[in-house]
Amino acid sequence: MNWIDKLIKRSSPILPYNAEEEQLIKNLIQTAVKLSNNKFDFGLTIAAFYDLAISSVYYTNITNTGWLYCSHGTPKLILPFVNCCPEHALSGEFIFHKSSKPTSAKIGQATTRILLLFYQELFNNFSKDIDVLKAAEPADAIFFNKVEKKIFLGEIKSSPLLTMPLSMNCEPLTTFDKGGNIINLQHEASNNPFILNNVIKIILPIKIEGKWTPSYYDLGEKVSISDDTFAYKGLNTLIANEDFVDKYLKYWMASFTAYCNKDDSSNIFWLTNACGKPSNLPEDWTGGVTCISDEKTSVGMDRTDDIKKGIYQVLKLGAEGKLKETGWIAKLV
Repeated sequence: MNWIDKLIKRSSPILPYNAEEEQLIKNLIQTAVKLSNNKFDFGLTIAAFYDLAISSVYYTNITNTGWLYCSHGTPKLILPFVNCCPEHALSGEFIFHKSSKPTSAKIGQATTRILLLFYQELFNNFSKDIDVLKAAEPADAIFFNKVEKKIFLGEIKSSPLLTMPLSMNCEPLTTFDKGGNIINLQHEASNNPFILNNVIKIILPIKIEGKWTPSYYDLGEKVSISDDTFAYKGLNTLIANEDFVDKYLKYWMASFTAYCNKDDSSNIFWLTNACGKPSNLPEDWTGGVTCISDEKTSVGMDRTDDIKKGIYQVLKLGAEGKLKETGWIAKLV
């Protein structure tokens, strides 16, 4: 048995986290196909929906910690996924708040799982006889057609461009000033003791009269600490909402364009992962001098270590694999 056959034998089928995740991915792919003749590019729509699927993991794993109180507009508690207050960033102000996200280990597993589930669903949808496996080392993923003896070995480097923040309504928070008078707080890091059995909303920026403004869509209620389905159910409901889908895709496409062009004149640019240090920082900015988010939420092409590792893996497989001797037609990426 040659090394490719051994690698296939050591690899495993990719399975969804739960039935709700499986349904969400099916719904996202079907919606993308329906929109393919519309105003949105199919490939970019798939990328935008991938971010939405990854967001389900972020939202499922929320805790009481990491929230911030913001009085901008109406009082609310916000859970951001980049290191600033999203509502203030949309108005051109930068107030640092440490981003909240699940551990890198959990997100790393989720990005691989969801990406491969996306590919398998795409292949199935277009009647392609291609099997998808989560590979063992030295590859991350395998796509193959066993009849034609064609195989693709891949190194996965995949993180979202956008993860929309969460929001919950709350009463105005107050404190004492130096004179002992009760005053309203404007902005404050805060725990959120009310994440169970209360409506959690997604903050979705929309463009009104040339300005990006927050809008809010219900994600649902987390009914217990162990509830690991509420975010999937909420997103499955939202993906059936044409108004939400249209506004989300417009926001994602505009963010993608701003990110590609490094257009920091657009306030939504600062809500993309790995966008860099905000311009015109206030004197009291405490978020460091390099970027809003330089952790695993960073977009892959900004992470030079990932690029180097990916190139090395491809070269190693090509040099040591002796592909012609395996009987397979192979591609390495």
